[in-house]
Amino acid sequence: MRRRDGRNWVLENRILTTPLGIMIIGARSIYALMKLLPVQRKVVLITREPRQITVDFRLLVASLHRKHPDHRVVVINHRKLSAAYIPKAFREMYHLATCAGCLVDGYIIPVSILNHRKGLRIGQIWHALGAIKKFGHLASGTREGPNPRVAATMRMHQNYTFVCAAGQVPATIYTEAFGVPAQRIEPLGMPRVDYLLDDTSITQRRERIFRRYPQLRESAANGARVVLYTPTFRRGKNVPYTEIAAAFSEHDDAAHSLVLLPHPFDKSPIPSGGRTIIGTDTGVLDWLTVADAVITDYSAVTYEATLRDIPLVFWPYDIADYTQARGLAVDYHTEVPGPVVSSAAEAVRTALTSEEPDYRRFRSQHLTFVTQEDGSLPEVPPACADRIVDALELGR
Repeated sequence: MRRRDGRNWVLENRILTTPLGIMIIGARSIYALMKLLPVQRKVVLITREPRQITVDFRLLVASLHRKHPDHRVVVINHRKLSAAYIPKAFREMYHLATCAGCLVDGYIIPVSILNHRKGLRIGQIWHALGAIKKFGHLASGTREGPNPRVAATMRMHQNYTFVCAAGQVPATIYTEAFGVPAQRIEPLGMPRVDYLLDDTSITQRRERIFRRYPQLRESAANGARVVLYTPTFRRGKNVPYTEIAAAFSEHDDAAHSLVLLPHPFDKSPIPSGGRTIIGTDTGVLDWLTVADAVITDYSAVTYEATLRDIPLVFWPYDIADYTQARGLAVDYHTEVPGPVVSSAAEAVRTALTSEEPDYRRFRSQHLTFVTQEDGSLPEVPPACADRIVDALELGR
């Protein structure tokens, strides 16, 4: 629910009479009692990442320990709504009721549906630097987006004190996607910006990948290219990894390497063998330290690649269907910062022959808050994690 206008107010209250609604009312009553407990020197970070703590949260934890050593940090891996989630919800509710501040990187049910203590600051850092595809309320009612009735019941993306943005274009998109007033969008960036711009750690991460995949060190030494294929996840649809791999194999004489980065929930057929690597054991931000080109479609890896000045190739092979299923948040052919191709063969050929890009125009609009005015990269990383921690106002 974006705004509490009359229609949405009636819809939400009508749904609260359903079994799910009654459960929500019960949770709010229990939470009201939990809020009587003393507030602790504690910051809660809640992530939807199912497997491990994200780079963004790691950097936020480090900043919190450095700037507020008297505060405990609790990191919680949120689970989707199910019977198994219910006991875990009470843990989340307890920590929300007793914490001094909270940061989330996605839609977290208790954060949105509960009525929080006055003065509790909750920050949404999201899990991408920007948006090419629609999400949240922008995608509401589409085939892949949230059901409007469910969004109203669950008060989707409510209760944020501030939402972090890395640039002016994403900030404009976020007002609609999160359903928040423009003044709640803060130019704080994301911790991953510093991770991507930290030359010292980049060298270390690159070396780790070379040790894990010695053939990539060989590629770099011989002037061959490492190409990442990192497409957007399609719900119930197969992604053409085999098509990309087949097109890539035609250039195998040059000893180039292809790294496939499927989404954790992607069930598409995945080819292997030759110089194709399935890179799911390493995060995409680390893979960018060795990438010579990136092939994608609607993924927000676009933003991260522009901070590393890595050539981008866009292969939106299903753009008509995807636009209908979810929708795009930008004018695709105008806004994406790289060539748009129409086949796997063209994507591979373009990736292997691309020259050094100039992303200053793109960054000056989409990454305004973390780069210089003309889109040039900053001489010093902008310390986004510290900015976000300061926005929690823990010392007040």
